Amino acid sequence: MQMKFVTGLVSASLLLPLMVSWPAPVNATAREAEDLSSLILTADQTTINLDGTAALTLKGVSHDGRRVELDSADIEYSVSDDKIISSVEKTKEGAIVRAGTITDGQATVTATVTDEDGDRKTASVPIHVNLAPDRPFVHDYHETLTMKLFMADNSGKVFHTFEQGMETIKRIDQATRGIPKIIYLVGWQYNGHDTGYPAMDVVNPNLKRSQDENAEDSLKWLMQEAFKYNTTVSLHINMLDIRESSPLWETYLENDLIAKDPNGNLIKYRWGYPISYTREWESGFTKKRIDKLFDMLPIKKAGTIHIDAFHQYVPGLPVGPISPYHDISMDQDVETQKKIFRYWRDRGVDVTSEFDAGYRKDPLIGLQPMAWHFGRTGLDGLKLDPMKIPASLYVGGDGGDPRFGTSMLGENIIKNDPENLSGFQADFATKTLPWQYLNQLKRLTDVNGVVTFENDVKSWNENGKLRITQGDAVLRDGNDVFVPALWNQEKYREIIAFSKDGYANRTWKFPNDWTDVKKVDIYTVGFDGLKLVAKNQPVSNGEMTLTLEKGQTLSIVPHNANMKK
Repeated sequence: MQMKFVTGLVSASLLLPLMVSWPAPVNATAREAEDLSSLILTADQTTINLDGTAALTLKGVSHDGRRVELDSADIEYSVSDDKIISSVEKTKEGAIVRAGTITDGQATVTATVTDEDGDRKTASVPIHVNLAPDRPFVHDYHETLTMKLFMADNSGKVFHTFEQGMETIKRIDQATRGIPKIIYLVGWQYNGHDTGYPAMDVVNPNLKRSQDENAEDSLKWLMQEAFKYNTTVSLHINMLDIRESSPLWETYLENDLIAKDPNGNLIKYRWGYPISYTREWESGFTKKRIDKLFDMLPIKKAGTIHIDAFHQYVPGLPVGPISPYHDISMDQDVETQKKIFRYWRDRGVDVTSEFDAGYRKDPLIGLQPMAWHFGRTGLDGLKLDPMKIPASLYVGGDGGDPRFGTSMLGENIIKNDPENLSGFQADFATKTLPWQYLNQLKRLTDVNGVVTFENDVKSWNENGKLRITQGDAVLRDGNDVFVPALWNQEKYREIIAFSKDGYANRTWKFPNDWTDVKKVDIYTVGFDGLKLVAKNQPVSNGEMTLTLEKGQTLSIVPHNANMKK
């Protein structure tokens, strides 16, 4: 009797199994085929993280206990939940399973061998997927103010040179009390915003410093200098779009890398022509343009990059594959996106993007740590649950449920008023400050509109105002805040007080971990740093009374705290 085998490759949201032919280097003997009694399927690890892998070993056993070689076999693999296990790829010993990036949980992987008479032998192994990234992120995005700095638009108009950008970074660092920051430069390349793409090998010459030989040197200077001000500078790039003005237009056209409709016509949408992720990746052009960027700039030292518009279906067009003509499904493009993420990670760089679920069917949890616009709804109602997904795993950006905190974006404030940065301090104090504080706390319950965190912290909306309390201490009352700046806590304790409209003689109760503080020093906070208001001010019964002007920010620290550590 000759045994017939089928092998399967499981991919997220595809029918299971998908049949794939594999070469058979050695044929099993007829005796071995007839003698197969059972299968044994084992895994080198049965618990993996999101996008992580486990190696499976499949063995055949004869009726008398001997091992039956399955080298010649085509084997069918299936999974019980393709959102948990996204793919199974056959190896000589068995298979490699990879966790998905949609959810955690447990799924069963089953190997099936069917002989020509239809008799089946099966073996299964359970794989549990943790809600954690397979590789830790380089940066802690839930503790970091992440923004964009608009350098030049696509007409060539310059809003910030690299030198001017550095001055803005210095001022922002003063106003934000040294919070860790990531700033992505928009319009750093060619002639400004979105010009040149997909090419990323020319730094905008209009942004260079006069003392530098070229714009590359100026950008390298900015990226290095910014570290002195608690700021990582990196780039805003695009991996989806191409325009006819791009220096790579003819190359991508000749190599058939641009998306086409079912009739073979180039697809165009509002921002240009979409590229086929899969065609570009398989041709090697994706790696080429990423590698050029690493060769040109210290991207690895930055450890982060922002890929704008990294969609899984194109905005404004019917939902479906990016390039129907090439017969590449949305699922295949999602798997290609994951390969692109892994390539950046292999080079030591995190990838953030524009959306979490928006214009996607897979939010890429565990691969993408931060979305510029967070809490959007994607295909088939896809939406991240903040009670399930901790901020340390995936965070915004703006959007989402304000009870959990939302951060400021900053880009338009800086672009519209680079001299005064009007509204920046208000946005920081009412958005990023409480967001960063809440992100340090474990989320416990969301009941009757009240989110409860550890340490007896609660957040809810009351009469249109967001309120945050710790026990009976009020940390936020609408646009009045009295919130600990936790990013400095290993050096010294600090509370930032702010009022959008101002108030007189309001009494605030200090948080629980300030009970030992009997006197404080108070400073105003501005873009030029701290200015002393009062020293050695008494704290009475854990409380103090403040008067704030409209839009004023105060820093409150224990008396004689060493703030220069």
